[in-house]
Amino acid sequence: MKVQLPHSFKVMLLCLPLLYLLTGCVQNNTVQAISVVVDGKEINDSTAVMMDSGQLMASASFIKNTLGMSVDAASPVASTSTATYYSDQVAVLMYHDIVDKPEKPHMLPVQQFERQMELFKTNGFNVITMDDYVNFMTKGAAIPDNAILLTFDDGYESFYTHAFPILKKYNYTATNFVIVSFIDNREGRPKLTWDQMREMKKEGMSFYSHTYNSHKYGPIDAGGKTKPMLTRHLYLKDKQRVENDEEYIGRITGDLATAEKRLHQELGNTQGIIAFPYGAFNKDVIGVMNSLKIELSFTIKKGMTTRKDKNAFRFDAGNSKQSPEDLIKLLKEQGNGKDVGKNPSVPLNVTVDGKEVRFTKKLPSMKGNEVMIPLREFCNLYDIRIDWNNKKKKVTLSTSPAPNA
Repeated sequence: MKVQLPHSFKVMLLCLPLLYLLTGCVQNNTVQAISVVVDGKEINDSTAVMMDSGQLMASASFIKNTLGMSVDAASPVASTSTATYYSDQVAVLMYHDIVDKPEKPHMLPVQQFERQMELFKTNGFNVITMDDYVNFMTKGAAIPDNAILLTFDDGYESFYTHAFPILKKYNYTATNFVIVSFIDNREGRPKLTWDQMREMKKEGMSFYSHTYNSHKYGPIDAGGKTKPMLTRHLYLKDKQRVENDEEYIGRITGDLATAEKRLHQELGNTQGIIAFPYGAFNKDVIGVMNSLKIELSFTIKKGMTTRKDKNAFRFDAGNSKQSPEDLIKLLKEQGNGKDVGKNPSVPLNVTVDGKEVRFTKKLPSMKGNEVMIPLREFCNLYDIRIDWNNKKKKVTLSTSPAPNA
């Protein structure tokens, strides 16, 4: 006798293979437990080491209990959002002056600045340090999703009096590109002092070059026409002619070199970084930068910055006519322009025995209340031999020196 199956039952049977595949995929993507042996002793802890996205990750409790090293971590940004707007890119933001009452569009009211900082936190943006940015650009280091770098131009004193307290409140850092001659000679509107910069540097702020004294327009002909002086041959009134190539290169080399020297003398800077005045640069400026080992630079052209963009783009976040909410909307539209559906990597400040350690191959993460750190890189840092048996899913660690070492 032929039995007629209900239509709904037929649909269920047809879907079973698909359900099997889907559940199989989910299982294959879960974090795998690993068996662990340390100095010949098997560790009875299924959560000690796990495989996460192809990387061995060790728990802080395992490191402490087995290897006797204390691992602590704190997140500088406690995000309430899990959306990812862009990855492996940086949104570099540009500010100038933070004031109580703005007189010009590039002066940002204190209230708007603090509101921006709050929205970065609640919308899942991760403010990175300049060191993080340098390592990302020059060493291939990882950065969190939705990464933001905060930069200020010109070295106004308001960075110390208005921005700095708010940055500390949110545990953010920022970089200020200072016009070094204005710091030395106290020209124009109130600028930062070297003592203020030294104080802020201890709190994670950083300071780099906006040239020594080339943040100006200079004459380029006898008629008085002016252009940004870093990128043009200037008219020499006393000689009634324009600079030749040797004079031009000599002038800008001296300017940039003096800025780097003063930053090194006063702040101990060893890394050369510059923000171009007015965003203007040319091949001669790049050549001088290379000769002075200034590796990275910043323009004022709008856009996202990737590893290949050594002359970084920047978004103008310091315009008082742009609301904080509009800035957040703009940033969310970057990258692929939508939430790509994965959780952002939350940046963790990790210390081992009280000393800060930065991991570059894979970012540390949280699993529940447990800090997980990349095991291979940890072992390399602390001279621990590691052997991985993929077939047995077994990792073996040896803390003693290798034979004949």
